Amino acid sequence: MCGIVGIYDSRRATTGMQAQLERARDLLQHRGPDDRGLWVDPQGACVLGHRRLSIIDLSSAGHQPMCNEDETIWLVYNGEVYNFPELCAELQALGHRFRSHTDTEVIVHGYEEYGVDIISRLRGMFAFALYDCRRQQLLLARDRVGIKPLYHTTSGGTLLFASEIKSLLAMPGVEKQLDLQALREYLAFGKVYNPKTMFRGIMKLPAAHYMLIKSSGETEVQRYWSPYQRRFPLAPASNENDYRETLFDLLQESVRLRMRSDVPVGVFLSGGVDSTANVALMSRVQGSKVHTFTAGFQGQETYDERSHARAAARHFKTEHHEIEITPRHLLEVLPELAFYLDEPVADATVIPIYFVSQLARRNGAIVILNGDGSDELFCGYNKYMQYLRLQPYWRGFNALPRFIKTAAAQVSQRMGVNGVAGDMLVRASREIELYVGATGALKGTPALQEILNGKAEVYRAVEDGRKMFETERRSTDYCEWLSYWGLRSEVEHVFLYRADRMGMANSIEIRVPFLDHHLVE
Repeated sequence: MCGIVGIYDSRRATTGMQAQLERARDLLQHRGPDDRGLWVDPQGACVLGHRRLSIIDLSSAGHQPMCNEDETIWLVYNGEVYNFPELCAELQALGHRFRSHTDTEVIVHGYEEYGVDIISRLRGMFAFALYDCRRQQLLLARDRVGIKPLYHTTSGGTLLFASEIKSLLAMPGVEKQLDLQALREYLAFGKVYNPKTMFRGIMKLPAAHYMLIKSSGETEVQRYWSPYQRRFPLAPASNENDYRETLFDLLQESVRLRMRSDVPVGVFLSGGVDSTANVALMSRVQGSKVHTFTAGFQGQETYDERSHARAAARHFKTEHHEIEITPRHLLEVLPELAFYLDEPVADATVIPIYFVSQLARRNGAIVILNGDGSDELFCGYNKYMQYLRLQPYWRGFNALPRFIKTAAAQVSQRMGVNGVAGDMLVRASREIELYVGATGALKGTPALQEILNGKAEVYRAVEDGRKMFETERRSTDYCEWLSYWGLRSEVEHVFLYRADRMGMANSIEIRVPFLDHHLVE
């Protein structure tokens, strides 16, 4: 896990920008406290900066920016490629020579061999920038589900990119301007969807995409993966037990791969199904005791999961660590959280993730496994079941004339019908398609309407979001649609964002076994 930053200008106009890039790079010190590096293209087209958190091959051989033998390919990379030993052996058999034992070098030689297609061979989480000196072109790429971040903007025709927005704002010519459309989206959904950010002109490279900027100035943005591809489908099974065994094998393999590390590995434990499954599978792989980490809240029994976590820790005989969060802790850390987040996040879970990450680092764990993505893949939330149960009624009600739907919605609101059922009635009366997002926004509170310039803007934001995901829909199965929406919406834009920022704030790497793309497909 690391921080990357860089500049590219096909007009070779990056000369003299080294000092600014170094300042932008060192704003990412929390992402990479172990080493730093900079490469300046002699031709003046590109500058790459890197901060390193050492995980695989702790020697100086892992220093970045990293190049190939003749220094015509340069890479800065953030993340982990879990199948790097297998890829390394494959590339060595093809004649490539390695100078390190890092997963970073696999991308360098993989690009030499396969070009852009190397991206599809990587199994893991990553965001990287690769500069090809011969072609004088830059390749930016991001992992399939968006675990690792990558932002970009342009200033005076120069492309700037970084792992975090704060680094871009530190570069010359980049202004801090609020994107009002993104604000509207945030207030409606509690998140800002790709490619927008809260800053006008600063964009996210979406998950499962790469951007290729050629010497001619032509820019190509391509999506290289979708969970609907199903390149690793379940084999036909005669009964449910066969599927269980396949699922178990995939999960076990995913956990095993994510325990590849040259530094200590631990796991966040809440006592829920997903985190306990991680502990169980880690216990099968690891010879020594698993280190588990849990956060609790002083005087908040409803939200305190320590008793469940302790039960799981006792069962698997883990080395268990806990931290209790108090109101004083929260008030003291709020300014720090704002610095690390860059953008607002409508999810208070960032607070316990920050403190439990701090606890892990203090106890020597540099790599952590968590359970993000499991509820979306397995439709674990109650709201999913509610939508599925109400779906047949929705279809019948939505077919009625609009004046009947409007009257029914008005009566239900007067009677205090809330939740999913009330939400469906309101949407039908507005002739908005059923969409699991933005239930709160559709209630149209006066304060929200005032900020968004009227109720119409609230519905417009919701409808824009629905249309964006509907264009990606590949299945008529509503349960599968709920799972896909959760993966693309909540997981990519909230859960993975908060895990990356809060983990990196404490210089730890958080890995996500449930989001291995073989399992997702």
